[in-house]
Amino acid sequence: MIAAENLAQPPVHAFVSALNALDDLDREPLNHVVRPDFWCTSGQSRGGLENLLTNRIRFAATAQSDDGLTLTGFAALHEHSFPSTWVFTVKGSEVQSLEISIEAKPTPDQQQDGREAFEELDRQITAAKYERATDQDGRTHLPGTARRRKIGAVPYLHAWKPGALGAISWINTGVRLEDPDVYKSFASPESGDSVRKSASSRVDFRLSLPLGWDGDDYQKAVVTLDATSYYKDGTSWPDFGTWIKEKHSLVDRTVPRVTGTLTLTGPDGAVISTEEIKAKGVKPPYPMSFTREYALADLPPGPYTVALTGAVKTGGFQFSGDDSTVDMDDRSITFDVGT
Repeated sequence: MIAAENLAQPPVHAFVSALNALDDLDREPLNHVVRPDFWCTSGQSRGGLENLLTNRIRFAATAQSDDGLTLTGFAALHEHSFPSTWVFTVKGSEVQSLEISIEAKPTPDQQQDGREAFEELDRQITAAKYERATDQDGRTHLPGTARRRKIGAVPYLHAWKPGALGAISWINTGVRLEDPDVYKSFASPESGDSVRKSASSRVDFRLSLPLGWDGDDYQKAVVTLDATSYYKDGTSWPDFGTWIKEKHSLVDRTVPRVTGTLTLTGPDGAVISTEEIKAKGVKPPYPMSFTREYALADLPPGPYTVALTGAVKTGGFQFSGDDSTVDMDDRSITFDVGT
């Protein structure tokens, strides 16, 4: 399909764009691109602009002539699409006349091509409408953007989408947000901490992600890694052979810490953010924690994944000759942005 802006004749571009963008029978946008004596013929029918609008016809161009005055593609009339040819006559910057030829009995392949062309046309028109629409703060948003908004004192989930009359705005989805700050929570592993061990050292850890709201009530995600270090007692009964949380005061170079890579990817698999992280204990029992907050307001809706990879726990109490290094398994959380 040819996007309207790629049509060679500016008056034809303006005409097709205005015709396809109409939400109702408002003829005003087209009045500026046609001459006062504009006429249109289709088969045995001939009339002015009013007749064209009454039929609520749309057009998806798939080819154009060298001079840009003849377009071939598909016309949609009452939700049915037909192969058609549109021949324009222009004067200056306005359309003088239009002749429409419609093939009455499209083949199955043509019907499929028409459906695909209008699906693409609808995507383009929808994207253009969202680019123009702004909220009360003057911001534009992507379709499906989610926001927390209060009705009275009760917060509800709202979506940026067309309302009953077609105007794009924040629409109440009816989902009541019981928690004032968190919409959904995720953790990896879901069943509890992941446990990894070496012969004498152990680390329990979890990657968690609450999906919530920032100060302007737009979506945000807060990713946290929590880890706890243990060592195996090898000296005395009854603790011999059991795992004990760090309880000794350690010099800085042996304080437990976790390093790894935290990566956020979007719906198309593209990397949005990646960074090396370090979570270091402070005092016995040296709990380790790392937190990163992701702003989601300007990201397209869809599934996102945050992953912790290549993580290693080092440090901690050790007996002579012990190795306190533990390789941690990779962890990831997939969550949806938008509604």
